[in-house]
Amino acid sequence: MRMIIWTLVGAVVGFFGMYAALSIDFKAGFSPIGFELNIVLIAITLLLFVFIAVSSTQMKKKAGLTLTGVDEDERDMWQYKKFSDLNLCNTIALIVSIVAIGVSIITDQPAWLLLTSGGILLLSIVFSMLVPGLMKTVYPDRELPSASEKNFAKKLLDASDEGERFVMLQGYYKTFNTMNLSLIIALMLFILYSVGTGDSQLFSIFIVGLILIVTNAQYLLTIRNK
Repeated sequence: MRMIIWTLVGAVVGFFGMYAALSIDFKAGFSPIGFELNIVLIAITLLLFVFIAVSSTQMKKKAGLTLTGVDEDERDMWQYKKFSDLNLCNTIALIVSIVAIGVSIITDQPAWLLLTSGGILLLSIVFSMLVPGLMKTVYPDRELPSASEKNFAKKLLDASDEGERFVMLQGYYKTFNTMNLSLIIALMLFILYSVGTGDSQLFSIFIVGLILIVTNAQYLLTIRNK
């Protein structure tokens, strides 16, 4: 009975959601606001760069302090959380900078804006290579692999203890579920966009569908063969 009620609720929400989506004027596109959108994306990336640079400096200063007891524990916890925040900002900066240069190219922005977006993307890539190296600052006493080493992720997992692996497993599992749901929603949005504008998004739909199949097959085959 409960399942039937939830199915009916889902059907009603889906009907009105589809009706509302089809009533939106998708044909306007991003071109009219391409310049402003590009500037906003670059500004967001630059702000993230500032946060990364300031946080890295703070972490290195704290790591140089000689502390004992509770103070040392509090410093370690602070370093761990700061490094997690820094990693998140670094990932967001890379993604936003890719979107920024994509907007520049697709909406035909001025050359200077395209070059700026390209420079921001290069800086994001450089930060992505440097940030993992800060792990040695957070854990100076542990023998962790260098970010430039081959099979870095596998070596890092091998160097982690059981508790750390469990935390990572929880994170990966939640990420996997969220990614599945997000990609399915993206599929629905691509279909709605195609219907609303008459501009076929079949290429994107096939790519997202392929990613869903490959990632789910990899996950299920991995646990099946254990």
